[in-house]
Amino acid sequence: MEEERKLSEEEFVLQAIRKLKKDPFRGIHTVYSGFNEAFRQYFGTNPVEATNRLTREGKIETRPFKGGVMLFLPGEAPKRPTTEEILRQVLETTGQPLSEKEFVIEGIKKLRKEPYKGIHSVFSGFNEAFRKHFDKDPIEFTSKMASEGKIEIIPLKSGKGVMLYLPGEGPRGRKTNEALKKILE
Repeated sequence: MEEERKLSEEEFVLQAIRKLKKDPFRGIHTVYSGFNEAFRQYFGTNPVEATNRLTREGKIETRPFKGGVMLFLPGEAPKRPTTEEILRQVLETTGQPLSEKEFVIEGIKKLRKEPYKGIHSVFSGFNEAFRKHFDKDPIEFTSKMASEGKIEIIPLKSGKGVMLYLPGEGPRGRKTNEALKKILE
């Protein structure tokens, strides 16, 4: 009996993207699609190393996404705006120069995508745009604004970046509402 030919890592990844993606999505989430575990089971190795290599070689495209990474066929990943495009988007206001605080507020307002009320400091391009425009550390500045109550910051479990919100617009957990209700009864 002839042994079945094993797919190469590249063949496996490309086939996984084609067969696991669900309309209307153009890619697959490495964790939620089951890709990572399937890769580990098939090859007995870490899929991150293979997908990073395939990305460097231009065989696939990746985008960071909550809880993991999205994998796309070449040319199918969402386009990332450049730092210059982000700056234009944030600065298109009254034509007046913006202070650092105004830049942060306008950045949150203009970079958030409906229905979301906040922006990811890294993936939205905000941090890099702030750093380029003001030559200052955005983390230090936004932390100061949060301590003054001018914005809300929600840390992410991934440790990469934070979510930035205008005051009062950050997510409120059900537990918070229940606790407040009990306290005020």
